[in-house]
Amino acid sequence: MTLRWVPAAALLLSTVLAAPAAALDQKALDAYAREVWTTRDGLPHNQVNSIAQTPEGYLWFATWEGVVRYNGQEFRSFGRNNVPEMLDSGIRSVTVGPSGALVVATSRGGVSVLRGETWSTYTTNNGLTQNETFAALEDRRGRLWIATENRGITRLDGGKAAVFNTGNGLPSDVGYALVEDGTGAVWIATGEGIARLEGERVQAFSTEAGLPDGAAFSLAVAPDGGLYVGTEQGLFLGRSGRFERVAEVPAVAIASLQLDEQGSLWIGSVNRGLMRLGSRGLERFNTGDGLPNNRVASLFADREGSLWVGTNAGLMRFADTPFVTIDSHQGLADDYVRALLQTRAGDVLIGSSRGLDFWRDETVTSTVGLESESVLSLAEDRAGNIWIGTYSTGLVRWSDGAIQERFTSADVLPSNQVRAVIEGRDGTLWVGTARGLMRRKDGVSVSLGEKDGLPRDFVLSLREAADGSVWVGTSNGAGHLQGDKITALDLTSMDGAQDVFGMHEDDDGTMWFATDRGVVRLRKGALSIIGGRQGLPVDAVFQLVVDNYGNFWLTSNAGVVYVRRDDMEAVADGSGSRLDYQQFAEADGMGSAQCNGGAGPAALRADNGSIWVATAKGVSVVQPDQLPRYQVAPPPVVIEGLRVDDANASASGNLVLPPGTRKLELDYVSLSYRTPEQIRYRYRLEGFDNSWVERSTRRNAQYTNLPPGQYRFQVSAAQRGSGWSPETASVNFEIQPRFYQRPWFLPAAGSLMALFLYGLYRARVSQLKAREAQLSRIVDDRTKALSEKNGELELKNETIRKQSEVFEQLARTDALTGLPNRRSMDESLALAYQDAVLGDQPLCFGLLDIDHFKRINDGFSHDVGDEALRRVAAVMQKEMGREQIGRWRGDERVARWGGEEFAILFPHAQVAKALEQAERLRAAIEAIDCSDFAPGLRITASIGVAERTGLSHHERLVSRADERLYQAKHAGRNRVMA
Repeated sequence: MTLRWVPAAALLLSTVLAAPAAALDQKALDAYAREVWTTRDGLPHNQVNSIAQTPEGYLWFATWEGVVRYNGQEFRSFGRNNVPEMLDSGIRSVTVGPSGALVVATSRGGVSVLRGETWSTYTTNNGLTQNETFAALEDRRGRLWIATENRGITRLDGGKAAVFNTGNGLPSDVGYALVEDGTGAVWIATGEGIARLEGERVQAFSTEAGLPDGAAFSLAVAPDGGLYVGTEQGLFLGRSGRFERVAEVPAVAIASLQLDEQGSLWIGSVNRGLMRLGSRGLERFNTGDGLPNNRVASLFADREGSLWVGTNAGLMRFADTPFVTIDSHQGLADDYVRALLQTRAGDVLIGSSRGLDFWRDETVTSTVGLESESVLSLAEDRAGNIWIGTYSTGLVRWSDGAIQERFTSADVLPSNQVRAVIEGRDGTLWVGTARGLMRRKDGVSVSLGEKDGLPRDFVLSLREAADGSVWVGTSNGAGHLQGDKITALDLTSMDGAQDVFGMHEDDDGTMWFATDRGVVRLRKGALSIIGGRQGLPVDAVFQLVVDNYGNFWLTSNAGVVYVRRDDMEAVADGSGSRLDYQQFAEADGMGSAQCNGGAGPAALRADNGSIWVATAKGVSVVQPDQLPRYQVAPPPVVIEGLRVDDANASASGNLVLPPGTRKLELDYVSLSYRTPEQIRYRYRLEGFDNSWVERSTRRNAQYTNLPPGQYRFQVSAAQRGSGWSPETASVNFEIQPRFYQRPWFLPAAGSLMALFLYGLYRARVSQLKAREAQLSRIVDDRTKALSEKNGELELKNETIRKQSEVFEQLARTDALTGLPNRRSMDESLALAYQDAVLGDQPLCFGLLDIDHFKRINDGFSHDVGDEALRRVAAVMQKEMGREQIGRWRGDERVARWGGEEFAILFPHAQVAKALEQAERLRAAIEAIDCSDFAPGLRITASIGVAERTGLSHHERLVSRADERLYQAKHAGRNRVMA
């Protein structure tokens, strides 16, 4: 066996496996999770010159195509083309002042400042010596300092400008960087050394103070008050006006500097990549390690402890994450890892497509003689032999650094593909292959398969139980071997589960199976499942590992899922309605979220409690004891956009919206950058619905046809592993009523009509009395006419009554589709729920959402979107029919719920019947012909259906239907889930 020492692996794994958890600065650079963004990901330009973060949490990047705001999900650029106040889009520097103002230095448009939502720009018209700037900052007194290309420094204080240049003490008129120290003095990096400005006094520091000849490019204030200076000839540290070279850092040009929260100094060079100077000494990271480019123009440490690196070829982030990954960069023979094993000696064996690696004494070693073996499974016997199951070359016994024995299908194995191997307590060797199971004891081999009672020949996993029996996981359930008897365990009743990828036994004999439909529990002969229908975010679970605290770590194609045992047991027992979990993927440090399974062990718990997972890109390792470090507080939320009838509006202040406002859309986002894809949102609209609506990861809320009134929209977020944020983002608005919707209208109209009728009556009576004497002969005729007039008045009264009913109907009807609106359906649902409870009748409720509706609006037009809504509404009315079901007509059983969502009421319907009607409705929507108004458009819809059984209130029925709708979306859309 040849040993190959890999220091990076040693540093990485000693960090992860240490207990208690190590501090951030103990991690090696290559142990951080890294992510890269370029123009392909939305950056307008790949060169990031400067980085800053504003108080509400936005990150800002200075590029040659504008200053870019990032919210963790998308980039938005600001420049001269979309901000009238900005005169240039070439941005050299961006900083945030003590007041929270964003200060932007441009290449030839002066300095632009964003305060709140207002931009302002300062140029030579405001006292700048030059519009070409390199850097700018706001000091603690609110003054602006601007470093120009070759006209010195300008300080703007209110309307007054002060200029500092070589004429009054600067060593050079070229200013590259500015920083304010703890005393309020401002330091300037210039083309010939540095300078300190305090009040009106200028002090220059150059070669006589210990600095080298030439330019200083970057500055950083040390925790002890010293000053780091990045120069053309390396890094210098100054104290009390004297500067000394930092010997650990090579004498190369330093473009950027950043101190992190542990006091380590990150150093960006002009052409030698990234360096970090800290407790590990000097570490380097360059393009060979994955840096986009070796010119590091900017560095920034954000509030979550991540370090952002701006280069000439893109943006990179270093994030401290719960997982670290061991892959070929740290010495593995191959990244595609299939099997893991910890030996009794404490070594961790890593089987991959190119042989076997060891982790021993905090080093990675490779083996000689196994390079051509594609390893699928591993086991250690009592004698210390390592049994290696391969993909196509059989089973190998490996000992003393060499292959000692090999079994193949030519002699005793059912197949050369060996996916599982274990040794029993009695010395029996069990080998699971693609064509059956081999049992070998005392040199005698016996093959077992379907003919002997196994549910399937294809063996995926093996486990010896505490009582000495053996469980065999196959591609069609599990087999239980007790002596010579094989009992098949059929799992298809558990949501169709078949593949058994892994197994775990509790101390009380409870068996847990990792299957292609989730986790199945076998306790005292009873089966129960925890899968997608029970809230697990994945279907197929490859391995389940129980940590030292009894909690579960589940591996899958979508990362690792962590679930507390109490939650697993509660859901399996049927007493828990919701499964709380944490899901980990690439953003958490995994080299790949695709975990491997179907062989193994593909995951294990090491002696020190760490969890090891085989993935498609190396081995990912997590220490459960370290999880609390990564339990971040609930993230803040901001409301990014507000649109009223498709027109942008400001979300600040109290908004007063005009009568007839039809549609309101709000965009929101949580400004957290570690795992933004796992942030969940909820919102509510006080004045309309005071209960919270959970919308998973959706960042948009839409309301249509809100009645006049005062409202307050609130939204909050929850990060993985945290509760809902107590802080909410909110916006207050009022929709004004039309004149006929005002409270005085109906009483006033009634009074006017009564006065009119009374006046008409009095006039008629006077007329009859005046003419009675003269026209007595036509009394009968006039009496008849009077009767007719009274009839007309009654008709008018009836007309007024009907108009009042129309007004009431308008308030309960969606103007676009003609369907009842959400208010109407809420009332109908409450009444139907009450009837169902009192009459012990079934009741189902569904929510329908048009798939990818935003793409219809964006890809065609909003008019096409409106027509699509009308077509879907028409199909719903047609499909629900006109027949009376109980007290409900067909047109009362559908409604527009809001935006692209519709509601469906299924009175007196069991869930099977509701599903049948919903599926028929889904198919009818899919069959809509859009060629007459949007050629090429195909409309599909997802439907979630819920039944009232077990629910205490009709609002719970709505929430459950919404959960089923989300599951339909998550499962691929254009389907019905119940």
